[in-house]
Amino acid sequence: MKWEDVCQAFPEQWVLIEAVQAYTNEKSERILEEITPLKKFSNSPDAMKAYQELHRGNPTRELYVLHTNRKNPNIIEKKWVGVRR
Repeated sequence: MKWEDVCQAFPEQWVLIEAVQAYTNEKSERILEEITPLKKFSNSPDAMKAYQELHRGNPTRELYVLHTNRKNPNIIEKKWVGVRR
């Protein structure tokens, strides 16, 4: 699905989505060409809890929680520098 399709299917909802096909452009913006909606929520805490559980089980999946009132996802990649403890 495209983001516009998700917005039409789940108006005014928080959605947990998985990026199936995506890339990063020259502005470090993540472009989601194809996504799969996994679950809808009426509030962000429930959506984030579901995200954390799913991410904990499989951290390599590209998952996002977004509200469908956004015209575009506008996901900016941030480069982290340093040592993780």
